Amino acid sequence: MPDPLFHPLHEWLPSEFPHLTSLLVSRQGVLLHEQYLQGDAGTAREVQSVTKSILALLYGVALDRGVLSGLQVPVLDFFPEHQSLVKDSRWERVTLQHLFTMTGGLPSELTDEVYDEAWFTHQDPVRFALEQKLLEEPGERFHYSNAGFHLLGEVLSRAVGMPLQDFAGQVLFVPLGISFSRWEEDAGGRAFGSGGLHLTAPALHRVGQLVLQNGQWEGQQIVPADWLAQITQPVVPGYEWMEGLPWYGMGWWLTTELGQRAWYATGFGGQYLALFPDLEVVVSITGDVSPHPSHRQVITEQLLPPLLPG
Repeated sequence: MPDPLFHPLHEWLPSEFPHLTSLLVSRQGVLLHEQYLQGDAGTAREVQSVTKSILALLYGVALDRGVLSGLQVPVLDFFPEHQSLVKDSRWERVTLQHLFTMTGGLPSELTDEVYDEAWFTHQDPVRFALEQKLLEEPGERFHYSNAGFHLLGEVLSRAVGMPLQDFAGQVLFVPLGISFSRWEEDAGGRAFGSGGLHLTAPALHRVGQLVLQNGQWEGQQIVPADWLAQITQPVVPGYEWMEGLPWYGMGWWLTTELGQRAWYATGFGGQYLALFPDLEVVVSITGDVSPHPSHRQVITEQLLPPLLPG
């Protein structure tokens, strides 16, 4: 039965947050609230940069299977055909770990619209990214980078010997009982490692529940628990002005909300997968993929308080 604590949301959300499109809340795997303001449970929704957090899960599987030796490997090792085109010698020191923590020194699309447009529309965004001059030494500072995660997606695809979307289906989505409708691709036919994944709201919520369950699903260890513990540790201060989330791990944002540890996957337009491990709570929210005021405060002001102990 839906929790009566959240019944007022059915009337309140559409008027207060018209750009919010779906909201699911569960505790200990039990769904407490499910609401669709646009579409229904079967509507595929573009989760934007939540894709990055899901890519991090796929890396855990690949590392566990031994198809990748680790994250301290130089990125250029995976792109021998582009090494002669690299103009900045500092690229030789950029590792997969740097890209995962967004400390590789790559320009940020969020603060450089010209670079963003040029990278996104290029016939070969991988090559374009590798040809760019770095802003500073690898490892020095956080710069939010879509291009860096797209490189990570292509590295994983090359390591496993299949398109990224096929690997994701085999090792993550099929075991979870998820069928994803679309994963947008660059001009060369490569799935964007930085975004473009389309999932239904229940499917997105199921991914969150998997992480909350330390990578286990129906008795099967899908993602290694130690990997999940690693990627949800704070590594570097991020762009707090984006969402008010102060720390970045590896594909996941970390903070404390009302005294509770919180792990976030976020995406442009109000896509949120918020996990509260000590409360065993998962919140998933989707929104219009357009510029509009944030609706993240629904989590801290409306959803979390009734679930706090005491």
